[in-house]
Amino acid sequence: MRTMTLSAKRQVVLPADLCRQVALAPGAQVQVKLAPDGNGILIRSAASTGRKSASVLFDRLIHEGSPVSIDALQGAAIAKKLAKARKL
Repeated sequence: MRTMTLSAKRQVVLPADLCRQVALAPGAQVQVKLAPDGNGILIRSAASTGRKSASVLFDRLIHEGSPVSIDALQGAAIAKKLAKARKL
């Protein structure tokens, strides 16, 4: 948990890494409400669709070894899907 300072205008700056994790970009609208226990404030994207942009994956995935092409990734996904279908 991080500590931030509330400005005279009751504003806070949200940490960039947290905004990336929930796909909040500058200018995004958010919903703010009191937490159910009354002990905090919840902030949620107003445009929450349940989907996140691919940019939230940056800094989360670690790949060791040589680069993998998109074609190889798609081939692996298709092979996995076919193997799963054969099990059914």
